[in-house]
Amino acid sequence: MTDLGIDEVIADLVEKQRRLSAYIDGCIAQDDVSPTEVVRLLALHGQNASRLGRLLRDRQALAGPELDELTAAIGLALDELSEELGIEL
Repeated sequence: MTDLGIDEVIADLVEKQRRLSAYIDGCIAQDDVSPTEVVRLLALHGQNASRLGRLLRDRQALAGPELDELTAAIGLALDELSEELGIEL
């Protein structure tokens, strides 16, 4: 088994987040799942976004101060998502 670097883990999670987002959009558009299931999927989407944000912050901490602006923007976006979704991210 090969150890993955943080960039590979982030790229993998971003791809999975894109797929989950497309799946959710399809479910909503086709009315394939119950509202309860959509809420669960959206909660999972939010949790993944939070994990992605933490990974990006970790990468920034490893890389140094040059990514401070990006980190601040990600933090603000996560705070807004958290408030909008009503869950802690």
